Amino acid sequence: MRFLVIQHLGIEPPALIGEVIESASHTITTIHLDKADSLPDSNNFDGFVIMGGPQSANDEREYIRAELAWVKEALDTKMPMLGICLGAQIMAKAAGAEIFASPVHELGWHPVYHTVETENDPLFKVMPDALPVFQWHGETFSLTDTMTLIATHPDVPSQAFRLGKAQYGLQFHVEVDESIIEAWIASGESERAFLGTEGISLLHRESSLHLKSMQHFCRNMVNNWLKEITP
Repeated sequence: MRFLVIQHLGIEPPALIGEVIESASHTITTIHLDKADSLPDSNNFDGFVIMGGPQSANDEREYIRAELAWVKEALDTKMPMLGICLGAQIMAKAAGAEIFASPVHELGWHPVYHTVETENDPLFKVMPDALPVFQWHGETFSLTDTMTLIATHPDVPSQAFRLGKAQYGLQFHVEVDESIIEAWIASGESERAFLGTEGISLLHRESSLHLKSMQHFCRNMVNNWLKEITP
């Protein structure tokens, strides 16, 4: 199968998600919207992975507006899609949700919890309850009637949702490794200021504790997503 990866920033690649897709003998084409790449004909692909970035789904930048329209059309035509952080927010907005400042600035490791829908979901039934995941965002999204909540947290309820078959948005980053986390800390001036020295030290300690379990979930989740797409 052929997959399109949409990136919004060079240091936010598909990473482990892409590795799982390619290890299953599928092909990936990557475009960089922040570098003025054009959105292709969605019919040339079997699924899409939309990555994160510092932009907002509320941005008036021309390429974000174009992406929202493109994503809405792809969702309406039942195309498989996996959105991460900004990618999830773009999917949510395309589905009619509102994007707004997160009530808690989630940076670093935070647990996400099951909902009543989790155990019956083909992707998230493999997620342990209270799984620590890596967060790096300042905005969140509302839920519409078409969005099924499958992971949550009391402070920021909208953590992962399902739209149609094989259409998922995740607020958190399951794809990261140590080098990506370090790149985000190095480039994120406001994030470093928010965390402070102690917060960054805690983030490093928790990465050593939680990264492997999150990556294990990521591999299982993406493989189950591919099974949902396979004819």
